[in-house]
Amino acid sequence: RASELIWSAAVASRNDRPRLRLRMMLHPDVMLQRDCWQYSLPVLGNELVWGCGFTMYTVIMGHLGADAVAANSIANIVKDLLVCLSLGLGNAGGILVGNLLGRGDFRQAKAMGDRMCVLVAVVGTATGLLIVAARPLALQWANLTPEATRYLSVMLFVCAYYAACGCMTNLTIAGIFPAGGDAKFGLMCDAIVMWLIVVPVGLLAAFVFKLPVLVVYALLNTDECIKMVPALLHYRKYRWLRNVTR
Repeated sequence: RASELIWSAAVASRNDRPRLRLRMMLHPDVMLQRDCWQYSLPVLGNELVWGCGFTMYTVIMGHLGADAVAANSIANIVKDLLVCLSLGLGNAGGILVGNLLGRGDFRQAKAMGDRMCVLVAVVGTATGLLIVAARPLALQWANLTPEATRYLSVMLFVCAYYAACGCMTNLTIAGIFPAGGDAKFGLMCDAIVMWLIVVPVGLLAAFVFKLPVLVVYALLNTDECIKMVPALLHYRKYRWLRNVTR
């Protein structure tokens, strides 16, 4: 008797689950489709703007000599290895806040966002210090030319502040804001900072004024620090506290 009851409950539960039907895929809901494009296109544009801008940084550094390219490559590897935790926290923050917004619990979503900002700030600062602490090992492991080693020694300090600021912008621009349907701010912020400020300044510094390699590298790595200020100011306006579900 018990087994029959368990089996009946399992069948009933299975029947209550929503099923994926072919007609739903061929004839999607017009309203949900409109919402999908409305909220996803700014995110796609933001990623394209950021990705192309970051590629331009590599192109500029690639024209500054083999030593600059080698040092830049090693610095990016060290940075990418050590920022995984803080970037993961930023992505998780967007999921947690989005879940609360979807439930309409704006008070808890605001509190969660504030806590995540504090946590990411602490972890980001610790990540920057960890990059500085790992600097002697990176210099020893890289086995570069003396000039490239000198470049790398300074580049790792630049990566430290870049990683600390980048963790906060990743949480807000790439995490919390899209969770509340506010991805257009990130698109405008990246477009203005990267393509109207940092990329032109980097091109002028490298090819017009012929500034030293390390100066060019430091200028190219100011975008996250610049974006962090408007991102935090926009965060404090709490315009992202919206439920975009239906």
